[in-house]
Amino acid sequence: MERTPFRYGHVVFDFDGTLVDSLDHSIAAFQRIAPRFHLKMDLDLATARTLPTRELFARMGVRFWKLPRIIRAFQEEAAKDAPGLALVPGMAELLAGLAERGVRLGILSSNREDAIRACLRAHGVEDRFAFVVGYPKLFGKAKALRRIRKAERIDRAAMLYVGDEARDVEAAAKAKVASAAVTWGFHAEPLLMAAAPTHLLRRPGELLEL
Repeated sequence: MERTPFRYGHVVFDFDGTLVDSLDHSIAAFQRIAPRFHLKMDLDLATARTLPTRELFARMGVRFWKLPRIIRAFQEEAAKDAPGLALVPGMAELLAGLAERGVRLGILSSNREDAIRACLRAHGVEDRFAFVVGYPKLFGKAKALRRIRKAERIDRAAMLYVGDEARDVEAAAKAKVASAAVTWGFHAEPLLMAAAPTHLLRRPGELLEL
């Protein structure tokens, strides 16, 4: 049976919380570096999932001038767990389905490229992705998306960015490309909806139904 053409020719994924189930690992990594930067880790997870990133960091006691150092420290800790991270259930099938439809895949993440590739390689899906971009500036993804679109010569209407946080949706909007917010990651559904994504996905397979 012939496959139905997919609406977007280029799909760029966030990594943590979107492609892989990394929430517990991320929390553990933050807990390990918290004493070094005097971070408050007493906020319950249910509340944390309802807070925009800047507000969450404020409650954790993050001083924004220290943010680059905190992110580097977090990435070093998180990289130790990267090969053992599990793909989100149904993600391998989604990637295969997109590949069958001729969709070109990429990754844009605040994580490190080497850590991302280590995880993808462990699951045998590294070759699914045409590019992997590790961009450490948490609030600079719009600029990174524009650079990717220009470098890959992608028409705006043909590009979709898939992420699990409101800042991913906001970055796509600033870059003037479509977004898909996934509810299986970090941010809770109401917070994602408030960011006005182009699509909302509650399971990976829904992406193929667009």
